[in-house]
Amino acid sequence: MESSVGKEVVDTLEEFMSRVFPDIVGALVVRRDGLPVAFKVSNEFNAKVVSAMVAIARGTIDRLGVELSLGEPAISIVQYTKDTLLIAPLSKDLILTAIAKPEPNLGLILLEIEKLKDKLTKILIE
Repeated sequence: MESSVGKEVVDTLEEFMSRVFPDIVGALVVRRDGLPVAFKVSNEFNAKVVSAMVAIARGTIDRLGVELSLGEPAISIVQYTKDTLLIAPLSKDLILTAIAKPEPNLGLILLEIEKLKDKLTKILIE
């Protein structure tokens, strides 16, 4: 993404990561079809692979909410043995994803994700 909007999104992701440093090792905005819109990830992650997998997970999360009458997903947190994945909808077509190190400060991360969602919505949607 080379446009000024793209640069603004990447800068916003970098700012988010610096606010929750060192807990976050990746932040991405992903399209519903699995393509990355913008990202900042450590070298251990392939942004294209993460984007594709997150889109699949989001579809499953949405389906789970429908089948169990849980409502719309606000944020999904999946803790693995190595890292933690946070998935939050930005819009019908866009997904915000963050990758956190083990035992992150989830309270701070969730607070900063809400701020990040507001900023990204203004840049990408409004």
